Amino acid sequence: MTAPEPEPSRYEGGGSRDEGGGSGYDAFISYSHVWDKDLATAFQSALQSFDRPWYRPRGLKLFRDETNLAASPHLWQEIEEGLARSRWLVVMASPPAAASPWVRREIRWWLTHRSAETLLIGWTDGGLVWDSDRAEFDWSRTDALPREEMDRAFDAEPRWVDLRWLRGPEQARAVDPRLVECAAEFVAPLTGRSKDELIGDHVRRRRQTRRLVRATVATLIVLLLLAVAGGVTAYVQRNSARAQTLVAQSRQLAAEAASISDTQPDLARQLMVQAYRLAPTAEAVGALVESHALPRVVRGRGPVRAAAYSSRGLLAMADDTGIRLLDPARGTRPVFTESAESTESTEATERPTTAVAFSPDGRLLALGDTAGDVRLLDVTDPGDPEPLGSASAVAGRKEVRVLALTSGGRLFAMTGKDGAVLDVSEPARSKSLARLPDYPVAASPRGDLVVSEERDDEDGYLGRLRLSTVSGSAPPRQVATVASPEQVDISGARQRAMFSPNGQLLAAAGDDSQVRLWDVADPARPAVRPTLTTQSRFGLHSVAFSPDQSTLATGDSDGTVTLWDVSDPMRPRSGAQLSSRSTMLGDLSFSPDGHTLASVGVNDEPFGLGSDPTLRLWAVSGSERTSAATTLPTDGTFPPAFDPDSRLLAAGGEPTTVWRLDSTGDTTGDSAGGTTSDTTRDDTRDNTGAPRRLTTMETVNPSGQATAFSTDGRTLFSGMPLKAWDLTDPARPRDLTRGEARKDGASRLAANPVLPLVAARGKSRDPAEVWNIGDREQPTLLGTLGDAGAGTGHQDLAFSPDGALVAAPAGNAVRLWWVGRNSPPRPAGDLPRAKGPVSALAFGPKGHTLFVGDETGTISTWDVSRPGQPERQGASARHTGAITGLAVHPDGELAATAGLDGRIRLWDVRDSARPVEVTALSNGSPYPGATVGFSPDGRLLAVSGETGTRLWTVDATPIVRRLCAESRPITRDEWAQYLPDRPYDPPCA
Repeated sequence: MTAPEPEPSRYEGGGSRDEGGGSGYDAFISYSHVWDKDLATAFQSALQSFDRPWYRPRGLKLFRDETNLAASPHLWQEIEEGLARSRWLVVMASPPAAASPWVRREIRWWLTHRSAETLLIGWTDGGLVWDSDRAEFDWSRTDALPREEMDRAFDAEPRWVDLRWLRGPEQARAVDPRLVECAAEFVAPLTGRSKDELIGDHVRRRRQTRRLVRATVATLIVLLLLAVAGGVTAYVQRNSARAQTLVAQSRQLAAEAASISDTQPDLARQLMVQAYRLAPTAEAVGALVESHALPRVVRGRGPVRAAAYSSRGLLAMADDTGIRLLDPARGTRPVFTESAESTESTEATERPTTAVAFSPDGRLLALGDTAGDVRLLDVTDPGDPEPLGSASAVAGRKEVRVLALTSGGRLFAMTGKDGAVLDVSEPARSKSLARLPDYPVAASPRGDLVVSEERDDEDGYLGRLRLSTVSGSAPPRQVATVASPEQVDISGARQRAMFSPNGQLLAAAGDDSQVRLWDVADPARPAVRPTLTTQSRFGLHSVAFSPDQSTLATGDSDGTVTLWDVSDPMRPRSGAQLSSRSTMLGDLSFSPDGHTLASVGVNDEPFGLGSDPTLRLWAVSGSERTSAATTLPTDGTFPPAFDPDSRLLAAGGEPTTVWRLDSTGDTTGDSAGGTTSDTTRDDTRDNTGAPRRLTTMETVNPSGQATAFSTDGRTLFSGMPLKAWDLTDPARPRDLTRGEARKDGASRLAANPVLPLVAARGKSRDPAEVWNIGDREQPTLLGTLGDAGAGTGHQDLAFSPDGALVAAPAGNAVRLWWVGRNSPPRPAGDLPRAKGPVSALAFGPKGHTLFVGDETGTISTWDVSRPGQPERQGASARHTGAITGLAVHPDGELAATAGLDGRIRLWDVRDSARPVEVTALSNGSPYPGATVGFSPDGRLLAVSGETGTRLWTVDATPIVRRLCAESRPITRDEWAQYLPDRPYDPPCA
């Protein structure tokens, strides 16, 4: 049975036009459009591509309806034309084709106008059987051809090609041997060539084409790879050039920031941030870490006239509009700003404050003004000062130049020409006690001495200072006179003379650029001490002692502050110089801890042009500058120990003190009055918070002890044999190992970061021991590290980050040991001998690199990924003495070293084979023999020395945030000056 043929409303047979514009077609394909369309399409493609050179579109010209017919009103006429122009007729034999009127009509036309000799049959479906006896098709079994048209068309059995396999589920591929065979059956008669020759040529052409395609593809791939390689090379070179440019610009900006760090600190901060933003070079990173040394600028709402610290850390600043109180622990944002609304009358704020002074306990603040009056404020609550009263200190409405609140409730008010002593023990009822001698300049902290100048009737200075005793309400009584070799004119100064905090030393500055020192422990017989000589061109204007009286600061006429070490007054030494843009310096005042110096600039523009004086806050330590964010008062050089959460720090060791380092975050806000210049969001400790001492640990040995936290952070270990303290409540440590008396304080101690193990050593030449601390109350000794007793520093034991290895000195070499939870340590490998005894060890965070410091000042790096075959990677010798402290940052990019030379150095160790020094930290006075440690969270570097434990922030993120908060944005003109080739893009926008 055959499928019914649809009505011939659309053509299903052949067509008419020459598709290529030639004279005729090689064959006309007649088929059932409904049944054999897909097969005919595939068959046509196979015939046209058979034995075809690659550069020709087709080998044969075939006529088929879908490739040749166009819309036409004379369909059969077009078909006849196509038949007439074709040399062969190919019939796709199938029952639908036999039933198709169009196929039958095409066969009739062909047999009428051509011959059956040029008719080829492709059998696609149905039955097709030849009856040899009757020499015709067996029509009882043949339904693939129309009987009426094909009956007796052939005298002998024709050869047809079986194409029924093309209807299989898988489409035939062009290289399918069956398709090649079938195509050759038709192409041979169409071209008049033998089938074997055709197949051979076809296979050969296909191979040639395949080889040509492969060669072409290979060539294109090579060209593509060359193009890609060229593009990548160009891209890499361009990026490398850009990176080198950014690196060069970063280094240049860091250098320019350093050159203006004192005179233009706001701009220097912006340049530092931009330098790091361009490229995190060693210079940029070093500048960030050192940035705390930059002075903080506090601008007034008018000219700043006076400033002073209280013993409680409060800073009072007076300008033309009143006073502001600042708590530097919370930044330079005022906690109180005086305005007309905050005072009982506007008269007080209309007369500018010219002098300020705090009482010894820091609760009372005295303010002197231009009219000779003094106001008293209770500043117990700095945010809400309480007015207590006022008094007229001197007659004649003279400007108060110097105020001093001494013990016993005495207030000394000095105008330059005269002054008075007031009793302010009851501030609301203050009363005058005595008139000061003419030209008073300073009063002692106890209020029992006053210094005044000797002048003639024409106000000429006679070169002598008078010392007078003050007692009760009696007039001051002169007890001594001290002479100066040069004339000193103190008439225009406010703070040219000052007593030390203990009242035993008197310093006086003069226009001859010298500071005279006298020991006035016995006021009647002052003893001359060495004179301090500066390089000032126009004289000195102010002096100030640090609270511990070991440092004297002098203010120069050109805006320079010079620090002097006067801890031994017989041998004073000059220290750091702090240069500002001011043409003259007014008040100088140290913070209670002595680590900040406030200086008032009388004018902030060179040579007195303009009027924008400011208050500067300088970070100092002794007579030197410091970039440390915080200094903790600890004793001893034992390594600082952080708990795993970086919240607790055990430092010192003589004794050990435990500190809380919780982060407080940045504070921000506008100052009262709304001036944007006062918007000084600041975190003076670079987000470390204000460290608080929680407890002091029992010291096992007078020589001190090393400590280490366990991995749980609740236990602190010290002592030999090992001693454990429970710090669940850090303020109340609990002794867990009471049973055995401790013979010695551990001189070295290292906690395993993974396993419950601690390595400890008592005396420096004793072998180190490894303890199991799984039971905190009864640590178990697992074994010793052989003869590893030749280390010389406090940090010569180190565990690897994975806890599998411990490194310890062995003579001048280093030995690596395998360690386990319950097994004795086993040797794992040896590093070759160093130049000198090993003094410090530290693993990198991945455990593949071991850093070694020795007594020659050399830091070397070793690849210990194979402990049995360690390989030396690199070395650097920047210290001039033994390296006593060594630590590696948790991210592995920084290392820190301390040495007997007193220097603290930061290293860029991203390439461990080439350690590059980032900076030598400004740590104030040298720190010989210090030890170092990074907090586990990577924020802090702690350095423990004989004069305390200093903390630096080494995390760039909070440093950049602080620098942006402390400075105004860079202007377009400043940007054009320092970055002329880059579009304006402020780093802190």
